[in-house]
Amino acid sequence: MARRRRWSFFMPPEEHRFIRFLNDRYRSWLTPLGQAMLWAAGAAGLMMLWGLQPAIVFFSFCAGVLLVGLSAGLPFRPRLTLSRRLPPPVSAGDTLLYRVVVENRTRRPARKVVVEERNLPPELKPVGEPPVIEALGPGERAEVSLSLACATRGAYELPWLQASSFFPSALVKWPRRAPGKERLLVYPRFTPLARFDVPHGRNYQPGGIPIASSVGESTELAGTREWREGDRTRDIHWPSLARTGRLVVKEYQEEYFVRLAMVLDVESRSVSDDALFERSLSLAAGIADVLARQEYIIDIFAAGSQVFHFQAGRALAHFEHILEILACLEAEDRLDMNALEAVLLPEARKLSAVVLVMMDWDEARAELIRKLKAHGVAVRVLSVRPDRRPEGLAPDEVVELP
Repeated sequence: MARRRRWSFFMPPEEHRFIRFLNDRYRSWLTPLGQAMLWAAGAAGLMMLWGLQPAIVFFSFCAGVLLVGLSAGLPFRPRLTLSRRLPPPVSAGDTLLYRVVVENRTRRPARKVVVEERNLPPELKPVGEPPVIEALGPGERAEVSLSLACATRGAYELPWLQASSFFPSALVKWPRRAPGKERLLVYPRFTPLARFDVPHGRNYQPGGIPIASSVGESTELAGTREWREGDRTRDIHWPSLARTGRLVVKEYQEEYFVRLAMVLDVESRSVSDDALFERSLSLAAGIADVLARQEYIIDIFAAGSQVFHFQAGRALAHFEHILEILACLEAEDRLDMNALEAVLLPEARKLSAVVLVMMDWDEARAELIRKLKAHGVAVRVLSVRPDRRPEGLAPDEVVELP
């Protein structure tokens, strides 16, 4: 789904659902020449209301031409198979260029075929004029290129592809929609950082083998020793048993590795806050990029009215998966600090450091920082609100905005 939007009467016209619906149908059925003919008929209709009798002839001509074009095009409505070839996701503000395969599986040729996306969300806008295939014979296949300007990060749905023919009138397009929807992911705009320093001492992780999934030192065999009461039978070293006749078990190195947390404050109450929220996600993507390259385990806590916990690391998820999480995050109207503390503080003893990307700075947030430091966790705090700089922290604990 596309991200939540704040409705306003003053938002751009294409973002109003009803206007977008009308505009989509208008462009789906009429060529630029057909659109001009429709506007001419509308102008003639207005002149008729003002009592200008000659306008009746012009209105009748325009409306008649459109009706003839509509009737003449029906037998040539194409029956085609369409499929997208989507590339890897792009970032907000970029243009997505992809291929569409068009195949004619009928026994009739298709002429003057226009291929285009329809019913797109307002954040995705077609670039340039849609491609036209002059002729596609029975059994033939062609490829065309489409481009979408991706204004905002998010997970979107491409509802349908449309193939339409404006043969023979060049006024009216008879459309045929391809079934099937596809998901398009747009990453947040990336803010690259040259470096980001955090304390990275290794912490003991109970059950670290499945958690780390081969990150750090969790799978190293330290040696063997004599059997003791309570040892697991699956740890028996069978070659040593066969050689000595005594029970010998394997010993593993302790499960230590670097585990960091990134807390994302998703509280946003206004349009201006939404812009700051997008900036915070861009900065979070840059920080995650630096941390992921150092092969840390990264816990992401998205904190709003609820708290969502994601974990990523070298074998658990790649940097692209972190970007996918950031692309799909929704802003919320409030931050429930009690819920965040209930989830974050029990994990504190396993964490080397916590990076907090905050939408604001107040006493509740400052108290959370104090509780984390009381647990012995190093903190790095970044507040995206320019007029609310974190206070009461050491200089190295505050991250300056790039």
